[in-house]
Amino acid sequence: MPDAQQVAHSTRLVELILGSIEQGGGVISFRDYMQLCLYAPGLGYYAAGSRKFGAQGDFITAPELSPLFGAALANHAASLFAQGLEPGILEFGAGSGKLCADIIGRLNHLDRAWTGYRILE
Repeated sequence: MPDAQQVAHSTRLVELILGSIEQGGGVISFRDYMQLCLYAPGLGYYAAGSRKFGAQGDFITAPELSPLFGAALANHAASLFAQGLEPGILEFGAGSGKLCADIIGRLNHLDRAWTGYRILE
């Protein structure tokens, strides 16, 4: 159950969203709604400053549990690079960056050249 501070925080976010709906003539787009929910300065899920990833956060992803997931992906990427695929990686939604660190670490351990690691948020 949320504590009093968390309830107050949520209430401020709801008030912001309701104000935007009112300013929008009674409606806002789903895109605008999600933008407020996730990124409203100081209030949105990703902009409020609380920990999101890991055991103390809201959820845990495979890279947060073990470096084995990143190593497995790096092993596969290395085999694809050896077959002539461009040696670069694009990761979507990198979160804490743990997967990136694990993949690069493993590729370096394998002494496999790579040209770039890009992250798309």
